[in-house]
Amino acid sequence: MWLVWGCERDYMFRGGNDGVRFSVDTVMFDTIFTSFGSTTKHFRVYNHYGSDMLIDGIRLAGGENSKFRININGISEHTVNDVPLRSGDSLFVFVEVTIDPSEVDAPFVVTDSVIFYTRERIQSVQLVAYGQNVVVLRKRNLKTQRFTADRPYLIYDWVVVDSLETLTVDPGARLHFYKNASLFVFGTLNVKGTRDEPVLFAGSRLEEWYADKPGQWGYIYLMPGSTNHVIDYAIIRNGTMGLVVDSVGVDGDPPLYISNTRIEHKARQGLVAQASSIVASNSLFADCGSAAVALTVGGHYEFYHSTIANYYRWAFRGVPALVLSNYYLDKDGAIRTNNLEEALFSNCIIYGLSDNEIGLDFKSNSDDFENEVVSYRFDHSLIRTTLKNERLSDPKHFRDVIINRDPSFISPVNSNYQLDTLSVAKDAGDINAARRFPKDFNGNSRLNDKGPDLGFIERIERQ
Repeated sequence: MWLVWGCERDYMFRGGNDGVRFSVDTVMFDTIFTSFGSTTKHFRVYNHYGSDMLIDGIRLAGGENSKFRININGISEHTVNDVPLRSGDSLFVFVEVTIDPSEVDAPFVVTDSVIFYTRERIQSVQLVAYGQNVVVLRKRNLKTQRFTADRPYLIYDWVVVDSLETLTVDPGARLHFYKNASLFVFGTLNVKGTRDEPVLFAGSRLEEWYADKPGQWGYIYLMPGSTNHVIDYAIIRNGTMGLVVDSVGVDGDPPLYISNTRIEHKARQGLVAQASSIVASNSLFADCGSAAVALTVGGHYEFYHSTIANYYRWAFRGVPALVLSNYYLDKDGAIRTNNLEEALFSNCIIYGLSDNEIGLDFKSNSDDFENEVVSYRFDHSLIRTTLKNERLSDPKHFRDVIINRDPSFISPVNSNYQLDTLSVAKDAGDINAARRFPKDFNGNSRLNDKGPDLGFIERIERQ
């Protein structure tokens, strides 16, 4: 194709021995799911001569059969001829890629190049992308089955685990969700990650820029009547919400067990539960546009050696990192309460950018609040709060807590919530709780030094 330029300048010069110059010599794409288009990347081409010039031709080496596509100054063709470029100026070449499926489980490499012809030289910029075949699921009702680590799962719209059915997710399995896609569980969810091979729940874009961008997909919803859920060593990130738990662990059913899990980078809540029973340990709930943990409409909750840290930077956040409540409003706007039988936070850290990171929102059906069951307790924990001293001195709710002292995380902006060597949270935990969970998120012992640290990671000093 030839470009027609509405310009009165003469472009007689067609380049010297040095050819043109490029901003990069290789355009690298992160892993791309097959049949799923990439983000757009670009590079620049510079005319470093003292004269305006014509580039004889710019061509995608693979031509029409290439997996890549190029766009030059708004022209999307695999070959463009006689491209004008003013002296000292540059032009942009935009690149995208779509990779066809194959029979290979492991990631594979796809390459091509953009070739530039001037009178004196032939030059090129290399294009490299990694393809990954996926198992595509769309509007699927699942019976009892196992998700393996062989290939990632790419979920569109929704996937439902039917009542009385079990979805088991093996170590190293990767579940990627397209925009607004969600997982609904009416049966049982059993996530069996390990420290070396965690299970990933994330968005469908694999480029590095998307790694901590919230709101890319929906959420995981554990529905009323579902039961026997266990989530161990999972990473749940980038969604609108993380884990929604609705009336789970009631009427004698076992609680939801969450351990060694990171739920972070959410547009709204990380973990939101209502009238449920949850036991969480060695876990992180972080960086959410609303509460990182919201435990509502009563229930029974136990958190041990967990970190609730909200340093959300994508928008203003007006909700504390942790919210506890015991009520809901019915369709007529009337208050309906439910017993908060227990909300225990032992050896935990609840901190963030706001002055108050603990929201206690309790109401009564009557004028007599004493009739309501509201049991919450922070035991050997570090909290950030604006609660008055007379409330904080109540041993029924607060025992050996550290108030408004920065925990000295190494780098919250980089999602590194390990403790600095001078952290006040070091050795501040209750040994009895640590004996229940003697190993931290990284598999290190909590019982080898003066005392257990608060939060999900034990500080290990180098010798």
